[in-house]
Amino acid sequence: MGGNKMKFTKIFFTAAMAFAFAGSQTATASTQAGSAQAVLAEVTRVASAVRVLESGLVAQNLIKWKVGEFHNNEVKLALPFPGSGHKSVTEDVPARNAFWYVNEMTILGQKQKTEALMDRSNGQTLELIVNGKKEPVDNDSQLEIVDQYETEVTVPAGTFDCMYIKAKVTAQGKTQELEAWINPIDVNLDGMLKVVVQSQMGPVQLLLKDFGAK
Repeated sequence: MGGNKMKFTKIFFTAAMAFAFAGSQTATASTQAGSAQAVLAEVTRVASAVRVLESGLVAQNLIKWKVGEFHNNEVKLALPFPGSGHKSVTEDVPARNAFWYVNEMTILGQKQKTEALMDRSNGQTLELIVNGKKEPVDNDSQLEIVDQYETEVTVPAGTFDCMYIKAKVTAQGKTQELEAWINPIDVNLDGMLKVVVQSQMGPVQLLLKDFGAK
């Protein structure tokens, strides 16, 4: 980091951010509690909640998503299950003013791949594919910003000045609490450095390991 603390402004998250933004998908957990599939399904719900926040960023034109940009994440759960995540922009679709955003997560060898065609103008999900299967799109999710302030956070990728966001995400009648540490100036894509989401299996953390562009 540079010697001068980076200044963020609350223009990132105005009152308009509390309204509905792009959709979330709900994965079906395995009936066997505590199984890798159940854990992965819960993490998928977490990733879905995070995408609501990401969609808001797209809608505010804060992030200029570019093809080839990627993040690698470490996934940490309350249970001792190691995990990893990779997200990237794989294709631009100018005719629809949209791009394909792919999120891949792996927990105990179980993989979940979500492909979302996202509208650049409003952040909505136009098409959704989960593990190769087209899913219905839910664009009625709601994001309510509870708190925000400037701070600093350390993740595997390094130490960054950032904006801390605390929010509530409501999708399909269920509300999840979400905390995010974001630096859209020094970090590409959505600028996400760290995300903590409260889930049925305890807090789930997504920590940025590295980022770049292919």
